[in-house]
Formats: sequence, C-alpha cells, structure tokens
Amino acid sequence: MKAYHEKRHYGSDLPISVMQLHNFSFLAHWHNDVELIYVREGEIRVGINSENWLLRAGDLAVCSSGDIHYYDGRDLESEIILVIFNPRLIGSPSGWPGDVHLVSPVITSAEELGGSREMLSAQAALLIERMLTEMIEKPEYYDTLLVGLLYELSGLILRYAPNEPLDLRKDRRLGSGRQAMREVLDYLEAQCFRTITLEEAARQAHMSVYHFSRTFKSTTGMSLTAYLNSIRIDKAEELIRTTELTMLDIALECGFTNVRTFNRAFRQFRGRAPSSLR
Repeated sequence: MKAYHEKRHYGSDLPISVMQLHNFSFLAHWHNDVELIYVREGEIRVGINSENWLLRAGDLAVCSSGDIHYYDGRDLESEIILVIFNPRLIGSPSGWPGDVHLVSPVITSAEELGGSREMLSAQAALLIERMLTEMIEKPEYYDTLLVGLLYELSGLILRYAPNEPLDLRKDRRLGSGRQAMREVLDYLEAQCFRTITLEEAARQAHMSVYHFSRTFKSTTGMSLTAYLNSIRIDKAEELIRTTELTMLDIALECGFTNVRTFNRAFRQFRGRAPSSLR
C-alpha cells in the first residue's frame, strides 16, 4: 500500500495505464488523473472522498480528477481492472468530468435490472476488457485504438451515469474540504518520520480534533495512527530490501520509537516479521 499525492509516470508518451490486479490494497491518495475501477471477480472495498462501498463483480467506480480514494482488499478475494489516464488525453486538461458532477461515483449493474445502469456496466466491461488486451499485447496501432476506446467509455459514462450540472457554491464548499484533506495527506507523507499527534494534524486541516478525526477516518478508511504506520511500514520494507541497515536503524529512521513497536506494526500490516525479508 502506498499513499499521498501520486504523480503518475506512464513510461511512454501515451498517458494511460490499464492493469489487472488481484486482492489489491492501496492507501488513500489523490491525483489529477482519472481512475476507473472495474471488478471482474469477487469483492473489494473502495473509498472515494468521504464515502465507501463494497464493490462486487460487474461493478464500476469512477474516481474523478482530484478525488481522494483508497482500496482495501484485506480478507477479501478480488480481481479488478484499473484504467488510469491523464484527462488531457480526452481533451480535458483541467480535469474530468469537466462541466458535470456524477451523482454517485459507483455504477452497480444490479441496481436497475434491464435499465441504463446495467447496460452501461455491460458495455463498459467489454470496452475495459478490450483495453486490457490492447495494453498487454500491444498490436500495431494499439495506442490509437486505446484512445478511441477511452473516448467511447468516457462518453458512455457521461451519457448513462446519473449526473447533474456543477453547483459552483456547493462545489467550492466540498472542494475546500477535500483540498484540506489532500494537504494533510501530503503533510503526513513528508513528516511521517517523526511523531505527529492528532492535534497537530487537525491544525494542518484547520479543523477541530473531533471533526478532523471523523473526517480523516471517513476519507482514508483508517485512523491517523494506522495511516501513519502504514506509510512507515512501506518505507521500512523498501529499506529492508535495499540496504544493510539494522532493524533498529530502520525502525528509528522510519519514525518508530523502538524495535518492539516496529515489529508489532510490521506484523499487523504484513502478517510476518520484518526479518523474514532478509
């Protein structure tokens, strides 16, 4: 699991990524890129901004530009396809969707049997499967075809998913709260190597401790302590695999006060001792 403000690098001139993932988990993060989640099999918990859902096979979720989102596949079996793309690829450099707001980011085929949502879910599944095949096999002109499929998929979402015109006053109010949480996530990423109290994090968000605690939990799916420890464990795992530092040095460098606390947190998030990686 990784976190924070993700700045994507696609590895090519085509700013789109299509990947198949199993039992996926990923810490709350955000980016300007659009992220589409299609559940092929099983179930996965997904949080977008301050709401969360248990998505099942056939469900589709849309993370618009700037949305804070996370994946929690713990104790679940799932196979998903992620489509992540820079909105400029479909002519929306400032973000997508540009002039409307999706009433719900989740499109569940079971909600309206035989209706527009089921049709959207079915057609989206076909398009996403084709995109995955093109991305994996990379036949001639696959890049041109990918962009065409992406346009079709985006058009179908805008046509059939319930949406409403942007309410600028409401959008500014919601945007202000999300911006505060985005800034907090950036702050936690930069400062996670030291002790950060709930009071300090709340001040960064310009919220009361009570309001911040509730908002942070609903936005990230976990407490501040768990979120910080998860970031620290990610960094510790990288150091264990790439350096010869002792476990004590790694624990202290990653913000843990002692090896015992480090070992306990590592077992909690990885299910094994950190020494098992060496």
